[in-house]
Amino acid sequence: MTTAVLVTRHADNQYSARALALADVIASGTSEAEAIAALRNALADLQTRSHIVQVDLPVPVAPADDPWVQAAGIWAHDPSWEQFQQALAAQRAAVDAESPAS
Repeated sequence: MTTAVLVTRHADNQYSARALALADVIASGTSEAEAIAALRNALADLQTRSHIVQVDLPVPVAPADDPWVQAAGIWAHDPSWEQFQQALAAQRAAVDAESPAS
């Protein structure tokens, strides 16, 4: 497995290495290689003590002032909806028939 690592050189000639996927896992050293090795060890240790699970989160409620939300579903029970869809399809077909082929 590989992961992206941000290596930073500090003013005191120290280096830090941070796993971008786990930003709170940071290691340091007197050289870039030492910092990366320390980070690799920290990540390996974390990996042996941890596991990933999936959790379901509630879907956030859209704000009531969103105009799209206010209009959503207004035609849900309209008895002429199917007729409208057929007329729209016929109009599209007529326009497509009139258009020159590209």
